[in-house]
Amino acid sequence: MKKTIYQSLAMVLLIAVVSSVAISQGFEGVLPIADAGSSRYAAQEPVTLDGTGSYDPDNSGPLSYTWRQIAGPPVIIIDANTATPTIGGSMQSGSGRDMGPKLAGFTQTDVIQECVFELKVTDSEAHSGTDTVKVVIVPDFGANTLELVNGVFDPNKPTFVFFSGGTCSAGGGEVIDDPMFLEYVNHIGFPQGWESDPIPGPLTFYKYANMIIVYLSSVAPDYQQPIQTCGFSAGGTPAIDVGIYLNRTFADPRYAVNLVTLLDAGYCLESAGQPLERIEAFTQHAVDGEQCWIDNYVAVNVNYYPNVLNVSLPLSHIECAQWYFYSFLLQDTNEFNGGLIAGIYWSIIGPGKNLQLALTPDTQTYKYKWYGSLSSGYMDFYDEQQNPGRLPEPVRLVGPENGSFVDVNGAVFSCEESENAVGYQLLFGPDPHRVTDYYIISDTPNPPTDVITASFFEQTWWTIKVSDQYGSTIYADPIRANFENLKPPPIKNITIGKEYGSFQRAIDDARNGHEIVIRPGVYMEKINFKGKNLTLRSTDPNDPAVVSETIIIANGDVVTFSNGEDANCVLAGFTIADSNNGVYCSAASPTIVNCSIVGNVSAGMKLYMGSNPTVSNCIIAENGGSGIAMFIFTAGRKILFNSPTIVNCTIASNSKIGISEGKPTVLNSIIYGNGVQIAGSSAVVKYSDVQGGFSGEGNIDADPFFADPDNGDYHLKSQSGRWDPASQSWVTDEVNSPCIDAGDPSTPLGSEPLNNGGVINMGAYGGTLEASKSP
Repeated sequence: MKKTIYQSLAMVLLIAVVSSVAISQGFEGVLPIADAGSSRYAAQEPVTLDGTGSYDPDNSGPLSYTWRQIAGPPVIIIDANTATPTIGGSMQSGSGRDMGPKLAGFTQTDVIQECVFELKVTDSEAHSGTDTVKVVIVPDFGANTLELVNGVFDPNKPTFVFFSGGTCSAGGGEVIDDPMFLEYVNHIGFPQGWESDPIPGPLTFYKYANMIIVYLSSVAPDYQQPIQTCGFSAGGTPAIDVGIYLNRTFADPRYAVNLVTLLDAGYCLESAGQPLERIEAFTQHAVDGEQCWIDNYVAVNVNYYPNVLNVSLPLSHIECAQWYFYSFLLQDTNEFNGGLIAGIYWSIIGPGKNLQLALTPDTQTYKYKWYGSLSSGYMDFYDEQQNPGRLPEPVRLVGPENGSFVDVNGAVFSCEESENAVGYQLLFGPDPHRVTDYYIISDTPNPPTDVITASFFEQTWWTIKVSDQYGSTIYADPIRANFENLKPPPIKNITIGKEYGSFQRAIDDARNGHEIVIRPGVYMEKINFKGKNLTLRSTDPNDPAVVSETIIIANGDVVTFSNGEDANCVLAGFTIADSNNGVYCSAASPTIVNCSIVGNVSAGMKLYMGSNPTVSNCIIAENGGSGIAMFIFTAGRKILFNSPTIVNCTIASNSKIGISEGKPTVLNSIIYGNGVQIAGSSAVVKYSDVQGGFSGEGNIDADPFFADPDNGDYHLKSQSGRWDPASQSWVTDEVNSPCIDAGDPSTPLGSEPLNNGGVINMGAYGGTLEASKSP
């Protein structure tokens, strides 16, 4: 399905003119747009918020600003009527010559606290807009021992965090002081030493993550550079714990750890307990698709792990760390060597800085051995038969030079062949950051050769990402091309009139109540609503033809609702296919309407933690797991059931269970041809066709006579008329489906065409313009 859909639609969006519903561009009389800035992290010092991104689309005059706190422990706001107020925990008396009161930092506890602030901006015509921002007060970490070794933080450089050796519970204060190395990074160290968290149980070092995120938030509120943590010997455990805590607890792409480097760290990592669980906790928590992997260098403490790059060094304990940093300068460690290479080459400052190592559970796919001394030698396989992985070569772009102009004749955007690569993706984006949000222009087994004549962005940043046979990827730093020929971006927030090339970027910019419209096409990216109650829809969710041509494919969970989204969060009019899980809900209750969730490897939908979505007029079919899989949460006496409302849906031909567990309410639906139709006895089912039968008013057990389920057509056969999407016409059949006119008589008919018998049909097309006609 991927290849057929992709070839027929993906390039159409970019190269051909895409017709769509015209949307007004006028801004006269609209509300000003409030922008409360990025969330901040706080501890012992006040923070300053930033509302300077607010603007007035109709330029009706200067804006006035009003800030107020709407949630969280009470704090003090200074200069609340300016664009940049200062927030603190209390006022304290001054000392010395300055005896006036001063704003102090926040009161930390042993848990994360969140304060929410609302910004209201008003224009000269008394129109107002609002936005909110969070200030996260991190848990108390005691004395702040973090230091920036360089002296001045440069937001345009990556950040390297180092923990030196020591005992397994505390370490010394060594830092990296090589001037050449410090030219390339912001180096964070702990010259006063480090120690474990003051809590009982297994050793953890999470407090250093809190120190780091507060510091980075203060010096780089909108940081865009990669972060690497590195631990020598005992320092390996805090290095990985910092990555776990930042990525899992805060999950903020600005401050996500992209690479953890372990330098002969196995002894203390094993002593601290659960090394495999720690590795999994880090590698399984990539933030918004960012890089997230581990390299492990072994000398004396011989511990190798799956899902990481393992490197054996026949050196002493201290020489292991020296070798890693010397590799910055050695010729033998800066040549690609057929993909058998390690050290600084793959670090955040090396030629391979954009590597994402594939996760290969239970195997050590990438495992190499150094043959030589501290200053010279060569890298080879540790055991080629058991550990055959060669890493993909860094990409060298071939095409328009950085900043060049591309006229209407277009250009070829390509690259040299990358050794060990088996796939090449051409990616376009609106800026040089967040490559994971870029739009996939082509996906080929060889370097791209198509002439690209147009882009969604006048200033287009482009790159190519390659992948090896195991799934490891690497891309070139994006460069810019200026296109003469532009096509409308496929994604538009019609509430504010802004266009995008990425779902996630549009959602990240949106506010509650906004409406985002997607043109037909194939989109290969994950979507996370991040707690925002907004509408994300195709150009016409009521037209099944549009739904079938607006396709989302991704690795993992395609659409995620996990931050308390409610019924005002709407997903409408998409085909979600050929992925792992289609929709994931955790403690969320969105509205999902007119979607086709088909052909996914695992479940069509997964519900956790008391999720109660409303799912209507959806086809959930042919998934490798269950159609709707629900999981009961128990903790002591607390039990959380999922209670979706399922109306006029067709749940068919899923390999496992149609609807599993939970307490669903099902109306006017067809559950047929699944491994098991409905598991558990808590479902309330009415006026539905359930294979094998199910108790409830109006239920039937009969073959629904789908038109052509083998080819994904779940219209109901009818002697009076059935819509045929292939011919785009009404056709007749030899039989009538028993699901026609079999729905709840009290349900409105919606848009069902004549002859409709006055009663709604069961299934996904009931109540729509494509409802099969009554006998």
